[in-house]
Amino acid sequence: MKIAICDDDTNVIEQIEQYIENINDKSLEYEVFFSAEELKWYITKNDAKFDLFILDIEMKEVSGIDFAKNLREKDMDTLIVFMTSHSKYVFEVFDAITFDFIEKPLTFEKMKNMLEKAKKYLGMAQKRFVFSYRKNSYSIAFSNINYLEKAGRKVWIYTTDDKKYQSNMTLEEIVSQLDAEMFGLLNRSLIVNISKIEGFIGENVIIQGGKMLYVSRDYKKELKKKHLDYLRGQV
Repeated sequence: MKIAICDDDTNVIEQIEQYIENINDKSLEYEVFFSAEELKWYITKNDAKFDLFILDIEMKEVSGIDFAKNLREKDMDTLIVFMTSHSKYVFEVFDAITFDFIEKPLTFEKMKNMLEKAKKYLGMAQKRFVFSYRKNSYSIAFSNINYLEKAGRKVWIYTTDDKKYQSNMTLEEIVSQLDAEMFGLLNRSLIVNISKIEGFIGENVIIQGGKMLYVSRDYKKELKKKHLDYLRGQV
């Protein structure tokens, strides 16, 4: 897991570095940056890709939130975690589709738990939905699926790049492939990617892009629980 850590406080950077070293997990690779401008320059110059960004909110010139919003215009899949000593930002950070939120002062346990959640999520996101249609085979990453719709004998798979695919599968075959923590039933014909949910309005779920999908009363409670767990970083 490649991590970018950005904070203009050298003490915080050193603290996080020490925590990661104490975790002693060789799969964690990190780079540190002392401003959003430095991080942006590094990404552009090296065409760098990170799985996880750990950003301080209150940095000089460019805040962590502003950097994250700009990042989201280019990358919808990377995980973003914000750090701040002020809980007043907790709602604003979700505008950047945030994976987690850590209040300062930091502790080893907070950092360790967040990194474990991120690794678990990324492991699930790399799983793929495999299907065939008219002698063609397809494989789509879970993270690229918005939702699936069962219509008669067909299933339609709607993806984040505004494409849709079809296949002849039963609901049982579909569910058997999907991760139960990452996907949830809206009703008997719709399955949504929990990470794509932006909110609930009445009998509808709003997903990324503003599309509204009907959620039945029988499935709403369980779906809300899964979504809340996701927002807490407990995917």
